[in-house]
Amino acid sequence: MLLKLIYASQATRMMSEEDLVDLLVSARKFNTENDLTGLLMYANQSFLQVLEGDPVIVDKLYEKIEKDPRHKTLRLLSRAPVTSRKFGNWSMGFEHLDEDSLAEYLPGFQPATQYPLVNSDLVRNGTLAETLLDLYRRNKAA
Repeated sequence: MLLKLIYASQATRMMSEEDLVDLLVSARKFNTENDLTGLLMYANQSFLQVLEGDPVIVDKLYEKIEKDPRHKTLRLLSRAPVTSRKFGNWSMGFEHLDEDSLAEYLPGFQPATQYPLVNSDLVRNGTLAETLLDLYRRNKAA
């Protein structure tokens, strides 16, 4: 059995391109070593992430993420067993979204929305978060 976990969080500060690259390199290394897959989105100082893999490893990683000082306002949007991976080709896909991309993927998005991926008015639940992540995955695979 696999576990799929989706969460949103707010960065404690604006992340530079260098910060994001460092985060991505570290995540890909850990995920490859632990057979995890997923996608991380970053927009306007907010994160949305899906993780897939062994339930014990995913849960331990989420506990570590909860304690990571780069995050706050974590919202667990979905945690469910799955039989297959949607992001199996990505040790950790990544996208730094701008306002135009957010408007395309998030109905109701208004420019200058603070922390859009954590905003419960925009990302209301795990189903909407999963749809957003899956739309991005399908567009990148095309």
